[in-house]
Amino acid sequence: MSMWNWFIYQVKNRVLNFKQRIDKSCIQYYDMLHVLESPTDSSMAVIFIISLGIIGLVLWFKKRKQKVSKTQSDKPKIGHDREWTSFEFVQHLIKYPDTPDEDFVMMYENLLGEDNLEKDMESYWKMKIGEDKINEEQFKKIKKAFNQRFKKIRKKVQAKEKSDDIIKWAITNKEDDRVKDKKN
Repeated sequence: MSMWNWFIYQVKNRVLNFKQRIDKSCIQYYDMLHVLESPTDSSMAVIFIISLGIIGLVLWFKKRKQKVSKTQSDKPKIGHDREWTSFEFVQHLIKYPDTPDEDFVMMYENLLGEDNLEKDMESYWKMKIGEDKINEEQFKKIKKAFNQRFKKIRKKVQAKEKSDDIIKWAITNKEDDRVKDKKN
């Protein structure tokens, strides 16, 4: 049963249960009014019961939304001060390819040791070739895609470093220094 069909099934069941409860509540409400011998105002009863139903549905949807958000938050949070090895960086990229580039830029800035991303990526995928999980043609496509992503990340890191340098220069230099630099 697909998720959509399951959802429709749940809604239908809840509507039927809600209708049965409304009918039962209305009968009880009318019985109570007749016992008290007061005039019956069915519109107030219907409004009251419908409002209770709406509140119940809202609470049900909130509970369901919380369950969905818990399953979507399985991706680990990336600490800004955590240091990454080249191997960990590649493993994270493989496991969570939809991670935003900004997170990978931050991870790259905290890279420990040398930048061996291509080497680590190749060793991982060659291991998968050895296990017959991918073939050589797939490996070439994967390698090309990863190398493009690495290149993109490195360009973003360089651009960020250049902009940081410009900001530092602008903050540290006085107006007189800027005028001298323009003359030179």
